Amino acid sequence: MEDKSTLKQCNIQILKIHEVHPVWRILPPITYEVKKANIKARFLTGTYLLQEHIQRFNGNSDEQKCLLCQIEQEDLIQFLLRCPALNEQRQKVFPALKQAILCNIGQNKWQEHFTGNKELLMQVIIDSSKVRENILILNDETSTEIERISRKLCYDLHCGRTLLHKRMAVARQFEAKDPGCKD
Repeated sequence: MEDKSTLKQCNIQILKIHEVHPVWRILPPITYEVKKANIKARFLTGTYLLQEHIQRFNGNSDEQKCLLCQIEQEDLIQFLLRCPALNEQRQKVFPALKQAILCNIGQNKWQEHFTGNKELLMQVIIDSSKVRENILILNDETSTEIERISRKLCYDLHCGRTLLHKRMAVARQFEAKDPGCKD
C-alpha cells in the first residue's frame, strides 16, 4: 500500500483489518456529517478530482490551471489553502482549526512547524493522525475536534468549488446562446 500515490496523504500505519479510519470512527450518525466525511475521504484516498488529475488523464498539462482563479495549477494544496476564489469558505472555518491546534501545541510550536509549511497544514487537514505522533502530539479530544473542523472545511470548499463551477457553466451557456453580448 505504501506505493499507492493516491494514499500518500493517508496514515496507512493505523489501518488494520476490521478497524475504520478516524474519518469514519469520529463521525456522528447524522446524514449531513456523513456527506462531509465522504468528501473528506475522497481527499484522503486521492480520488477527489482536481484539474491536476483530470488533465493528467486527458494528457494536456497546459490545462491544469485552476478553473476558478486561473492563477496556478489546481492541486490539493492550491485547492485547500491558496485558491483566492475559495477564500470566503476558508476564512469561515480556518480560524477554528488554527485555534484547536494552537490550544494544544502553543504559538511557538505553531510558528516552528506551520509557518511557510503548507504541506504540513494540508496533512493535518486531510489526516492529522499522520502527524499526530511526531509533530503535534495531539490528545484524543483535540484530534476529534481537528477532524470535525477539517471535515467541515473540506466540505465547504467542495461546495464552494461546485457552486462556482456551475455558475461558470451557466455563464458559458449564456454566452453561447447570445454571442453578441460580449464587451
